[in-house]
Parts: sequence; structure tokens; C-alpha cells
Amino acid sequence: MLAACLAALDDPGLRGSFSAFFEANAPTALRAARRHLGAGRLAEDAVQDAFTAVARNYAQVSQWPPRAGRAYLLAAVRTKCIDLLRREGRYAGLEEGEALPGGLEPDAAAEAAEGYQRLVGLILAMPETYREVLRRRLVLEQSPEETAAAMGLTREAVDRRLSRGRKLLQEKLLEEGIHP
Repeated sequence: MLAACLAALDDPGLRGSFSAFFEANAPTALRAARRHLGAGRLAEDAVQDAFTAVARNYAQVSQWPPRAGRAYLLAAVRTKCIDLLRREGRYAGLEEGEALPGGLEPDAAAEAAEGYQRLVGLILAMPETYREVLRRRLVLEQSPEETAAAMGLTREAVDRRLSRGRKLLQEKLLEEGIHP
């Protein structure tokens, strides 16, 4: 998969940087695709298509902060998943005023998305000790075991940091006038 993406690079001098970006983000991208498409070849195709799209613009993307590049990649993964589902006739867009999955109306869904973005912003502003655990567990939806392995911590350390981070996050939410 990486070789095909490298061929699409807009600047061949960025091969090393793109390879590192790929290695760091491929597992997260594949998990995101599998949430939309299930396990299998279709999810892998969506990830390859998304990385290829990023490669075409990587000279610009490489100048961004890492989390912005990751967000751009994950948005591309979601778009590619929707494209693949549409091709298979398994994706139907919402009609005007139709409720979203989970019973949310479009306006409520927009508010929920805005709240989610505020939550992510608060997490990113937290001390590193808690930020990475919260980001991995709440934003990337990693299991405690995946988080522990990725961070070189024990499961117990992840649980402690998660508990303390949630407490700190709850305090920040209250400061923002949001009652969790």
C-alpha cells in the first residue's frame, strides 16, 4: 500500500517524511475505515485511496502540525468510505429534516459536532500526561491495552491517567459553562 502512495507524492523528496506519516497513521486510518465498512478489503481500499489523496498534497500537508495532518487524513478516509458505500448502494444520504442514526435531528447533530470539536480542543490543551491518554481513549477510541502498548505504559498507569485526566477535563468543562 505504501509503495502505491509514494508513487502519487507531489514531491519525491518527501518520501521519508511521508513514509513516517504513513507508519504513524495507518493503524488509526484502518480502524476508522473498519468502523464504517467492516473488516476486509473495502476498508483497506478506502485507506489506500485516502493516503493517495494526501500524498498528492503532501508538500502542503507536511507543513501542518501532526494532528492537523492526521485530521485531514481521517476526513479523507471518511470521504472514501462514503464513496465506496455509495458505489455499492449501501449509503443513502439524509433527506431534509430526516433524523440521523441515534435519533438526532440535523440541527442537534450540528450542535453535537460542535460540542465534540470543543471537547477535542479542551483535550489538546491539557497537560501531556493526560492529553495523550485521553486522545487515544476518547478521540481515537483505542482500547486500554492498545493505549498502554502505544505509550509504553502498563494498563494500570493508563487507567490512572485516564481517571485523573477525566477529572481535570470535567473541571475544564465546568469552567467553560458546560455541565457534563
